[in-house]
Amino acid sequence: MDKTEEQRRRAAIQTWLKAYGTSLYRYALVRVGQREIAEDLVQETLLGALRATRPPDGRASEKTWLVGILKHKIADHLRSRQRSPLDNSVDPGLDDGDDIEVVIFRTDGRWREPTNGWGDPLKALQGKTFWQHLATCLGRLPATQSEVFVLREVEDLSVEDAARLAGVSVGNVYVLLHRARLTLRHCLQQIGLGVEDMP
Repeated sequence: MDKTEEQRRRAAIQTWLKAYGTSLYRYALVRVGQREIAEDLVQETLLGALRATRPPDGRASEKTWLVGILKHKIADHLRSRQRSPLDNSVDPGLDDGDDIEVVIFRTDGRWREPTNGWGDPLKALQGKTFWQHLATCLGRLPATQSEVFVLREVEDLSVEDAARLAGVSVGNVYVLLHRARLTLRHCLQQIGLGVEDMP
């Protein structure tokens, strides 16, 4: 590799790292739950993007393209550990026959448990324990629900980009998001998020 090519590669990595590094890292961390592994996966993603035979073709944004590469790196990592993302699908406190909406809402449509214990959402979001709790609860969702939630709500990708990356229809994204939000709220409350002494 000549010096010009090496400089181009370094510049590309620096540009991607500056523009998307935090988003890629958060996405990986939420999916794998370990900081060091998330960092390694982001590095592998950037190197993989450099090795790509062609840059994004215009159908997806550069960020969506990089998240797509990262998604494959995460899947490879999980496969190498001989576990599927579905292995994380632990019961979030519901029986198989339970309807999440019946568990969460009363017949008049109001929450069964008052939401006033959530405190200041911005303060809770800033707490590092929030991400740990969120990763735990996301691990309890079915893989596609978890992935769509992270792509749309954590990474702030468009509904269309989230649908493309998750391999579902745009309409299905809305259904998956609705179910994920309800289950995540229930799970976060069960593990302590929302109590008065929450940081």
